[in-house]
Amino acid sequence: MSEVRTLNEVRTRPGRREGSRQQAPSPRPRQTAFVLSGGASLGALQVGMLEALYERGVTPDFLVATSVGALNAAFVASRPQAPATARELGRIWRCLGREDIFPVSLSALVGGFCGRRDHLVPDRGLRQLLRRHLQFEGLADAEIPLHLVAFDLTQGRELLLSDGPAVDAVAAAASIPGVFPPVEIGHHRLIDGGVVNNTPISHAVKLGADRIYVLPTQDRGSLPRRPPQSALDAALYGLRTLVDGRLDADVAQYSKEVELVLLPAPNPAGIQPTSFDHSGRLIGQALEAARACLASQNAGRQLRLLTTEVG
Repeated sequence: MSEVRTLNEVRTRPGRREGSRQQAPSPRPRQTAFVLSGGASLGALQVGMLEALYERGVTPDFLVATSVGALNAAFVASRPQAPATARELGRIWRCLGREDIFPVSLSALVGGFCGRRDHLVPDRGLRQLLRRHLQFEGLADAEIPLHLVAFDLTQGRELLLSDGPAVDAVAAAASIPGVFPPVEIGHHRLIDGGVVNNTPISHAVKLGADRIYVLPTQDRGSLPRRPPQSALDAALYGLRTLVDGRLDADVAQYSKEVELVLLPAPNPAGIQPTSFDHSGRLIGQALEAARACLASQNAGRQLRLLTTEVG
């Protein structure tokens, strides 16, 4: 519990001389957070957003992410916060194929449907990708503080991971339920935090952010242009539909408390979240849309500043 004192208690605090002047505390520096949401292959959109932010010199004091956003956030957390880092991440995305992340086999499908296992896809491909590109062993070792949201099946609640083995933590935050196996860390059995909080703005606010840039994987209220084509597509679409309402509620609530910038997530072709064949297109579209959004935001700030000075 934080200490709360009345004005009289401050005046009579032991050791303070009557009439002495109390020095005002230095204002706390503003904290900027990037919040990266889940969305499977649509996480490529976040690469373009990151490049646009870095181009304008916008960098995070800390990162909060879940699901595929956890992979992107973990990649940039130990690298220079510069456009070159986003472009390096983009090269990885352009080389990814569906089988690299979702290596669906007949034996896995049969085992999952027959109840012999609790998942359809092994997470070895995901873990290999993480080991290849993460530059720190533990979350606490990241140069940019990194906080990942997972869901604890044991306790039935969200769990914020800020330390512990990096590969396990990222794999847990990205473990789509029923698709990937749960990840056991200590006494916790963890899955994708996106099942309850796909865009964890609330955690960024609790961690002290004053300005939050939200990097989503779909525009609010958007619907796919065509129905899901596979069982995996349908599962991810259903999960995404469930969490849309949470984002709307969080934007409405926290935009009153902090500066909240929700970047656009253009997907005019309706690319499915399991298709890795269009990463380059998604990155380019997100880059241009984010550039326009940030330019408009900057122009609005300058206009408000000019109006204040004139007034």
